[in-house]
Amino acid sequence: MALAGAFMNFSLGLFYAWSVFAGGLIDELGWSRAEAVFPYTLELLVISIAMIFAGRFQDRVGPRRAVTICGLFSGASLAACALALHPLGLALLFGLCFGVAAAFGYASATPAALKWFPPEKRGLITGVVLMPMGAAALVWSPLIKYLLGLVGLRGAFALCGLFLTVAITLAARAITVPEDDKGDAPRQEGAAGTAPEFHWRGLLCNPAFILLWLMLGLSTGTGHMFAGQLVQVAALNFAIPWGYLLVSLFALASTLGRLAGGLLCDRIGYLRNIRLALLLLGAAMLVFYNGSGAAALVTATLLLGAGYGGLYISFPTATGHLFGLADFGLIYGVLFTAMGVAGFTAPLMAAALADRSGDYSAAFIIGFGATLLCFLLSLLLQHSLRRSPKQKAGEDLTPSRRG
Repeated sequence: MALAGAFMNFSLGLFYAWSVFAGGLIDELGWSRAEAVFPYTLELLVISIAMIFAGRFQDRVGPRRAVTICGLFSGASLAACALALHPLGLALLFGLCFGVAAAFGYASATPAALKWFPPEKRGLITGVVLMPMGAAALVWSPLIKYLLGLVGLRGAFALCGLFLTVAITLAARAITVPEDDKGDAPRQEGAAGTAPEFHWRGLLCNPAFILLWLMLGLSTGTGHMFAGQLVQVAALNFAIPWGYLLVSLFALASTLGRLAGGLLCDRIGYLRNIRLALLLLGAAMLVFYNGSGAAALVTATLLLGAGYGGLYISFPTATGHLFGLADFGLIYGVLFTAMGVAGFTAPLMAAALADRSGDYSAAFIIGFGATLLCFLLSLLLQHSLRRSPKQKAGEDLTPSRRG
């Protein structure tokens, strides 16, 4: 089950190599940087909104059907991009259709896998399932670069779409939940019984959830600001033409960061792991801003990937610990909207600033400020949990249907 979810995430990890597609759109079709990054940022926004509905769908109907929907429609949407190489066409097909389809897969694999393992392994299993999504760009980036040279943009979109259709629908056959699954109450680790009935509106009044939402948006928004534009960062700020290799380097660092982050969440706690990842992310912004030459660019990319990977693991782990697994799909779906909002605005802002000023220096400063603010919010969340014993134990974190 965990390996099937990992393979599905590897397939969906294609979107991390969007900067290679974007390079082709800029070079072959003369798109601006903002136009080329827009489908990617729209996909991040759409997937975050669709996660709410996809999460509830998998909670009620089951993960297998949700992942099957993901495979059929994500592959078809990507293949159809070959027929619509226009800003509006890619925005609708990749940004909208692919984003909705991907949400059904992403919302299903992790909660389904977690239900097969004890609570003390949640960080590790989350890392195992999500790690291949980061590792995927190690394969997708050079493969897409090769396909662009071999069959062009249209052929690359069509072949990648065909692969997703076959791979994800096959992986769906192995994705199930235990027959006796009843979920678990929040933070009642190892306890029997079913979690209270859930109403999502209660989350909007929950201090812990609000702080997690803000932290997720600020931290991963900084990562997405540059993950999809590493090719352009290398060219404009460092005058290096082989930026597409940085996508693979980022993927390697993100993969190791996800695995290490999962292990650290189990050992030192998700809040400490978030802070450690934020330190790496902040250091990356400083090296990007002040550094020069290939060594600085590689160092900053490694720091960015490791920090982003560690953060990506921490938030689903935190959600499972604080809110339980009974309604994990929907709860994490609501939380995931933070990544969508930040993922939509931050890359567009960085690209617009680069089009105007000629480099990404201003974006690095903004990213460092967001990282620092997120670190302060993590301290506030810890203080809030310490002040409320019930909240720290998770007893009042899952709202009842009465809200």
